[in-house]
Amino acid sequence: MGSKTIRYVMYAIIIIICIISIGLGVYAQFFMEEDVGNAYENDIDAGGNIITSQDVNQSFMDLFTNEFYSNYNDSNIAKLDASRDLVYTFYSDNQSVDGQYSMNVNIPLINIQSDVVTEFNSLTQSIFVDKINSVMGGTDVYTIYNLDYIAYVNENILSVAIKATIKEGDNPQRIIVQTYNYDLQNDKSVTVKEILEYRDIDENVVENRIRSVVQKASEDAEVMAESGYTVYQRNLDDEMYQIDNISNFIEGPNGELYIIFAYGNNNYTSEMDIIEI
Repeated sequence: MGSKTIRYVMYAIIIIICIISIGLGVYAQFFMEEDVGNAYENDIDAGGNIITSQDVNQSFMDLFTNEFYSNYNDSNIAKLDASRDLVYTFYSDNQSVDGQYSMNVNIPLINIQSDVVTEFNSLTQSIFVDKINSVMGGTDVYTIYNLDYIAYVNENILSVAIKATIKEGDNPQRIIVQTYNYDLQNDKSVTVKEILEYRDIDENVVENRIRSVVQKASEDAEVMAESGYTVYQRNLDDEMYQIDNISNFIEGPNGELYIIFAYGNNNYTSEMDIIEI
């Protein structure tokens, strides 16, 4: 093969390599983040099984054992009650009154002297405790009210989640979830943006994952609606799905991050989208 021919072949190879490199670059720029988001539907557990959105939702629901898990040294934390844990069951009740209500509730108290925590506990009072008083005071319809919580400390972040299930008369069942995330070292509320930044997780990747999960749930709901079922319709353009607007989240037992969209907080529905990071 002549030297001129060899040069032509080398030029051709170089051109092909350049084209492939450009193509890979374009793919990475436009599709890689989307693939990471869609990978949520194809996550694999240690046993090689595909993890679905339903699996994540169930794992989240199974967390609520009315317990506090922590190895954190809280000796320097000013408590409301020095003899109790940072989080404990402040009020528990399990009773039924024929024709009026059935109730099984466990109310947590965050046992820290702090203005931030006082706001947390006040919110628990207004959302959940006031409802207990309302139910016990008598309602026009038979009411089933169950309430549980879970609390963890990961490094210096205390996460608390409260879940209420409410069925009032013929209304659809509601699931309400309220979470609190508190920096024990710096006495401040923690945002999901701060968690992602600390873990060096790209916000765009997380938003893509959220979009993927919510869109799949919306498509499934549309299929059920076409079959005659009454379903909760998600608004994919709602700003609630943007990282800046997310306030409902906790860090789980192994540090996993659960982002929670509990639509029953504002509607008569038990539908939730849970994103695990």
